[in-house]
Amino acid sequence: MKKIFKSVLVATAYFEQQLIDYDVCSNWGNWAYLAGVGNDPRGNREFNIEKQANDYDKNKEYRQLWLS
Repeated sequence: MKKIFKSVLVATAYFEQQLIDYDVCSNWGNWAYLAGVGNDPRGNREFNIEKQANDYDKNKEYRQLWLS
C-alpha cells in the first residue's frame, strides 16, 4: 500500500504542475468525487466528457480555443 500511495503522490504532484487553473480544494475534491470516496461514495461514477462539453460549452468556444 505504501508503494501505491507514494506513486499516487508523485502522479498528483506532476498533474498539479501541468494544470494552468490548479486549485487545491477544487481539484482534490473533484478527484475524490470521481473516485467514489468522500461525502458521496459510489463506485460506478463515470465522467461523461461529451455531456459536460455540450452542457457547458454549447458554442464550442472553449474547445476551439484549447483543442485546435
